[in-house]
This record gives sequence, structure tokens and C-alpha cells, in this order.
Amino acid sequence: MIVRTSEFEGFVVCKLSGVIRLGESAKFFADTLERYLQESREGVIVDFSEINYIDSTGIGELVGYLEKFKREGKKLILVNPSTRVRKLLEMTRLDEVFPIYENLESFKAAVK
Repeated sequence: MIVRTSEFEGFVVCKLSGVIRLGESAKFFADTLERYLQESREGVIVDFSEINYIDSTGIGELVGYLEKFKREGKKLILVNPSTRVRKLLEMTRLDEVFPIYENLESFKAAVK
């Protein structure tokens, strides 16, 4: 998995590439969320546009970190989920728990 980062109004934007599944990629994903939980002022925006597969381990990391972000008073935002990832989020009803935006621009428009 590859992570490219940028910043938007106190949020760290993490654009991910590859897959998130049991093993090294899930650990790297968790380490990335932990790092930016500590470094961000407002929270983290996870851009899933280049992720076409996430397994239950990756979903578990997302859910676990959502609670950590809330405890810190920060947000964990999801943008650009592929059709496959969006269906998984809907099937698990996580689309009702996470703020999800079609793209980064729609998030930016919503916060202005």
C-alpha cells in the first residue's frame, strides 16, 4: 500500500493506493491512521479512490480508529470510495457511521 498526504484546513488528507487486507497492508494502514491522528489538528480524510479491495481486517481498523478519533475530538472522513468499497460499507451499514463524500471537492464544499 502507498500513502500520499496533503493538508486541507487542519485535516491530513491520505490518498491510499493498493489493497488493505490482513497482514502488512492492514498494519501499515493502522500505523498511518495512528500517526495522523496524533499529527492532525482536525482529523484525517482517507481518500479511497485508488483502493479497490479492503477486507474485514481493514474494516475493523477503520471502525477501531473511528472511536479513537472521536475520543480525541477529531474526525475520520472517507472520500472517493470505489463502487466495491462503497457496497461493502453499505452492506455493513458503516455508511451510516462514517461521513462519506463522493470526492474531496464535495467535502471541501460541505465545510465552507
